[in-house]
This record gives sequence, structure tokens and C-alpha cells, in this order.
Amino acid sequence: MAETADNARMQSLLTTLRQVGLPLLQAISEAQGQAGGQAGQPDAAPQGFNTEILGTLVDSTVLLSQKLAAQLGASDDQVDAWVRWALAGAAAQTVAAAYKTSGKALGEEDAARIATIAIDLQSRFKSQIPPGQETLPNTVATFRAKMMEAMVPVVGAVAQYSFGRAEHGLLAEVAERLVKTADQVTRALAPTGATPEEWRLLCWNVLKAAGQVYTEAHFAEADRLLYMDAEARAAYFAQHGQIVPMTQVWQSFNQRMAMLATLATYLDVPESARLDAGSW
Repeated sequence: MAETADNARMQSLLTTLRQVGLPLLQAISEAQGQAGGQAGQPDAAPQGFNTEILGTLVDSTVLLSQKLAAQLGASDDQVDAWVRWALAGAAAQTVAAAYKTSGKALGEEDAARIATIAIDLQSRFKSQIPPGQETLPNTVATFRAKMMEAMVPVVGAVAQYSFGRAEHGLLAEVAERLVKTADQVTRALAPTGATPEEWRLLCWNVLKAAGQVYTEAHFAEADRLLYMDAEARAAYFAQHGQIVPMTQVWQSFNQRMAMLATLATYLDVPESARLDAGSW
């Protein structure tokens, strides 16, 4: 019984860290990095991590989760565990995005307004929302939906800076290359005899990684151009007809994905993660 309780606590901790802690920590780190790099000072001394603001953002996440549940007309004991975690994760991402934009935690008034908007969204898409728990990409239809989820950071990167290209055209090009890369990596990593469901799950996770890797490479090149000397940047753009080549973006992406795929072939599941083997 004690072992079962320990496992449950550990899984709860991991879920909390992944669903709530990670987006908030990333928001704080990015905000501090932007503050340190202002005025063209990328080498500014790093600041200590602000644990106080983390507590404030966690409180905002709890507040927004409660407002969402209240709008649904449900108390904590009336909501399934997976729904509460989904609400907490969505609230954490919303709070993190607001903090990165404004540098402030969500207050009660803003949380209530967002909760109202969320309920309005539910009514607008009611006919398209499936009942029951969120599904894994175990069918072609759910896999397509998960593919779109993996592309969200890519869409944000292209929308913010498109290297002088038409946004839709660049997005189509990037999406095609990411899907091809995910397919190639999945075929290399998938175990012999994998079921279609297992293949789609692996491919979806590879595609999510590819989307994140591309987004980082995209912004790195955009930052390189931003911090170029004004005259050098103007000459560089003129040299390429105001359409910046993306050679460095794709070189960085290919290199990182190759490293990730190679690393995956050497990784084995650690004993501490084999919950079903009773190894704790």
C-alpha cells in the first residue's frame, strides 16, 4: 500500500511539474532574459531566479482554474481528475503567456474575463467537441488533430517573422519539411512489429520535438539578423532581393534533429521510470 501511495504521489508531482510548473518557469526565464538583453546587451550579467514571482503565477493559475470550473458550474469534487489537470495546464499556459507579454500576473478581474471568453468558445465549437477523455492519436483523424497541435509554435514563429516571404507560403514549406522529417525519424526509431497506434504516437511526439527544434532555429536566425549592424543588414537584404535565405535555419534544424535522433538510439528507459515493472 505504501509503495502504491508513493507511486501516486510521484506521478502527481511529475504531472504538476509538466502541466503547471514548466510553462510558468519558462515564462519567468524568458522574461528575465529579455530584461537582461535590453538595450543591445546580450552579455548582461544573469539575474537570480525570481522564486517570489513563481509563487504569484502559481496563485494566478489556481485562480484561473477555479474561475473556469465556476463558469462550468462544477465544484472540485464534481470534476474528473483529467479535467482538473487539463484546466490547470490550460490556465498555466494562459498565465505564462500573459506574464511574458505584460510582466504581470493575472488578477481576479482578468481571470474572470478569460473564463467567460473560454465558455463562449465552448458554445461556438460545441458541435465539434467530442465527449469523454482526450484521446491519444490512435486513429488517422486524431493524428491529424495532434499534427496541428505540434505546429502551434511553428505558426507563432512564422507569424512573428517570415524572412520576407508570404507567411502562408513559408508555413506550408516548413510544415511539409517537418512532417517528412518526423516520418523519417519515426521509421528509424519505431520498433519492429509496432502497431499503427504505437507508430502514430511515436510520430506525433517526434513531430512535436521537430516543431520545437525548428521554432528555436527560426528565432535564432531572426535574432542574428536583428542584432546585425544596420548597414550590414541592409546590404544583406539587398543582396538577396529582400528575401532572406533560410539556409542557416535549416542547417541548424537538420543538425539538431540528427543529434536528437542519434541520441534516441542510445537511450534506454531508466529503472526509475518503469512504473509497470514495480521497480520503485
